[in-house]
Amino acid sequence: MRIAVIGATGVLGRHLVPRLIERGHAVCAAARTEADLERLKRLGAEAVPADIFDPVSLRAAVVNCDAAIHAATSIPTAAGKGDWAVNDRIRREGTANLIAACRAERVRRYVQQSVAMLHIVSDARPQTEDDPIGVYDRVRSALEMEQLVGQSGLDWCIVRGGLFYGPGTGRAEAWKSQARGGVLTMPADGNGFLSLIHVADMAAAMALVVERGQPGHVYIAADDQPATYRDLLEYVAALEGTAPPSAGGPLMIPSFRVSNAKLKSLGWTPAYPSFRSGLVN
Repeated sequence: MRIAVIGATGVLGRHLVPRLIERGHAVCAAARTEADLERLKRLGAEAVPADIFDPVSLRAAVVNCDAAIHAATSIPTAAGKGDWAVNDRIRREGTANLIAACRAERVRRYVQQSVAMLHIVSDARPQTEDDPIGVYDRVRSALEMEQLVGQSGLDWCIVRGGLFYGPGTGRAEAWKSQARGGVLTMPADGNGFLSLIHVADMAAAMALVVERGQPGHVYIAADDQPATYRDLLEYVAALEGTAPPSAGGPLMIPSFRVSNAKLKSLGWTPAYPSFRSGLVN
């Protein structure tokens, strides 16, 4: 397939573009700067200057493509990059622009990156795509983004990713640095759940869904073993040889745990089934 990737230079896009190329796809990768465009060309992609807030450039990015992947975000990372307000605008305005571009250029296949943190209604068991979702301020724009996609009339799929870690996210580095500095703390009592996904496994999920996903379906991408904050952060401390973290830190994300069974039914298997293998690098 000829696949347009919007967000090709982001945390996910940097893993996704080479993965699509190695799977035999022609990748039309969007970027805003000359340096990024040149780098994408060297990686083997067709680099196209485009901005998700510029509808005209988006049409040029998706023209003659069989599919488009929306992987653009501006979620703040532990490294200090990103902006929540810009991220909300990407989800709302940017998504509407990309959908319009796909319609105008007759690109039917559309895959949207979203977040599994919408599954906060219950953590009594790992939640599936059929379970109800909830909303809080940080993910309200993700829900609105998904609604735009669902109403697009395209052959869409949505991939709700767990909490990212791995290269480019800065998350593991921040946890380990905090442990070494004696300031690593567990949110609340540490017994809340979270489902993680290594960014390389998220890229593999996106690539598989664009190839095999059923139109109109949502897929959850997360590792095999939802964890409590206590399990996760005590493991980080053990890796660094420091004292276990104390409780009482701020709870930024409501407790959530999700199932990846539906995505696995497409043939996906995470290279990092849990944080235990993913964090040792």
